[in-house]
Amino acid sequence: MQTKSERKYYLVWSGILFIIEFMIAVFVPSPSWLRDSGGDMLIIPLIYCLVRIFLNVLPWLMPFLVCCVGFVFEIAQYFHICDWLGLEKGSVMRIIIGTSFSWMDIFCYITGMLLIYTGIFIRKKKLISWKK
Repeated sequence: MQTKSERKYYLVWSGILFIIEFMIAVFVPSPSWLRDSGGDMLIIPLIYCLVRIFLNVLPWLMPFLVCCVGFVFEIAQYFHICDWLGLEKGSVMRIIIGTSFSWMDIFCYITGMLLIYTGIFIRKKKLISWKK
């Protein structure tokens, strides 16, 4: 069972990551590395933090599972799922799903997953060192 402070931790990180994602989307011009890849790198940790607010199931496997969800969305983009579903250009669902497949996005999702594992490792080391 997850403690209240753990839920707050993931809620705060979700908020921070969402604000960063929002600022990238609104203020960073395209094309730029930050706009095209930085947001993709941070979306996996954002989703992970949102999931961890509610679930404490398989915490070491969860980053991989969230990354796989990113892969599913990217594969859906490859098969033009938005066109199949008849989603209008500019619709919220079309923006969330995305419309263009990119191997770089896959790489960014993997990088995001590795960021999560790095954060877990650092947090565990800090928690262990605090107990001494």
